Amino acid sequence: MKKTEKVTLHDVAKAADVSIATISRAINNKHNVKKSTYDKVMRAVHEVGYSNFIVKNDSNLVLVLIPDIVNPFYSKVIKGISSSARRHNYQEILVRTGSHPLTQSFVENIVYETHAEGVITLDSISSLDALENLRKKIPIVQCSEYLEDSEASYVSIDDISASKAVVDYMVSKGKTKIAILNGPLKYKYARKRKEGFLEALKLNNIKVPSSYIAQIPEFSYDAAISVATQLLSGDDYPDAIFAVSDVFAVAAMKAAKRIGLKIPDDLSIVGFDNTNLSIMCEPPLTSVRQPQYQLGFLASEILIEKIQDFNIAPQQIMLDVELIIRESR
Repeated sequence: MKKTEKVTLHDVAKAADVSIATISRAINNKHNVKKSTYDKVMRAVHEVGYSNFIVKNDSNLVLVLIPDIVNPFYSKVIKGISSSARRHNYQEILVRTGSHPLTQSFVENIVYETHAEGVITLDSISSLDALENLRKKIPIVQCSEYLEDSEASYVSIDDISASKAVVDYMVSKGKTKIAILNGPLKYKYARKRKEGFLEALKLNNIKVPSSYIAQIPEFSYDAAISVATQLLSGDDYPDAIFAVSDVFAVAAMKAAKRIGLKIPDDLSIVGFDNTNLSIMCEPPLTSVRQPQYQLGFLASEILIEKIQDFNIAPQQIMLDVELIIRESR
């Protein structure tokens, strides 16, 4: 079969070696066929790439896709998801996606293997087409990360406004040499926080050297220390750093202290997420508070509504953030 041809039920029936009527029963109500037949049909569905069906499981399982397990931001988000899921007698399954791109087939295969009824993704779907195809057949909600041009549901924050608020605060404290310690640009949060950072500097008539835009290739404390050390080692080092996560901010603190810079006298640092790290470091870190628990809880509530009524309208919600002032300035 050529890839350009539309896959039909006939193709699925041929691949599974059963009748079209059996295929229809399996897709629309799995209890109408034996488990072995259902599994054979689902294997055929994925093998031939048939997309004109909606996942209908009754496992009471929710799939949660998470980029990594080292970012403390996710812990309270997962707690919120778990609280909502238990409220409706669901159980979450966590899958670390790592560096694997979230293609349509990747997500579908995990749903098939786990028999999950729906998906909450904290990672970015690989493309708009992939997300649009997924949302038409699987209950799915984006949490924190989202694709702006999609009609799919999401719960997130306005990263641009939050970043502007950080820069405006730094400027109000007399800072004029402001750098950003940014994360991988494949993530929406990194792109948008950088965008807000640059817009705010422009509005404040502050020019930023290219060397002040420090890009970290992966979410790593060690990588952040290396990048921050390089940023601070030159003669014209910044007087303030906006770190797009608390992990990066603490790494910048470590790098500054190794070089001999005093915080906040020589260098101000502001983080993002307001995780427990922000009060465990010395000095305590000024940070943007994200409502992590609410992000997860609302994402789960929206997903379970979608599971119970697939035709319900998508919901796209932005939650407020707050700058928590501490001693790092």
